[in-house]
Amino acid sequence: MTPVSLASPEHTAGELAALMVRARGPESAHDPGVAQSAEEAAALAHANGAGLVALVEHPNADPAVLVALVVVADAPHGPDAAAELRQHLEASAGPDIQDVTVSTTERGHPVVIADRIPAGEPGCQLQAVVVEPGGRRLAVFTLHSVTGRGWLDLAALLGRLVSSVDF
Repeated sequence: MTPVSLASPEHTAGELAALMVRARGPESAHDPGVAQSAEEAAALAHANGAGLVALVEHPNADPAVLVALVVVADAPHGPDAAAELRQHLEASAGPDIQDVTVSTTERGHPVVIADRIPAGEPGCQLQAVVVEPGGRRLAVFTLHSVTGRGWLDLAALLGRLVSSVDF
């Protein structure tokens, strides 16, 4: 995982695009999808106050973009917060959401994981939301791969990061 600057949306997009070209090879510098993907990720990250934007690489996968942020709720989470979030995601999920599960991190925090594969488009998205038990914070991680190649390897890297979250 290689984090990029959050100084401005332009800085973020520029660094992401450069890292993507480095990871995919010099011929990808001519792919308009690289710049578009970097710009969209940077805009989303800055609009939502992300604390981390990074390029995630694995030898068996095309690179993916990770955006992470902490959301603070108005009131403390109840003991069923993860189950309630899962139910909400399942009820509001469109056909792109393949699976929504609840698990627990190595540190004992509940985590809700949603796997999204857009219909008719290449790519994959995985979102993991770690709940601060009895607290007000949620750590939200979104991993997006434009191609989906090597998706399980990328998802495993995100899983290791999510497991290490501590509030």
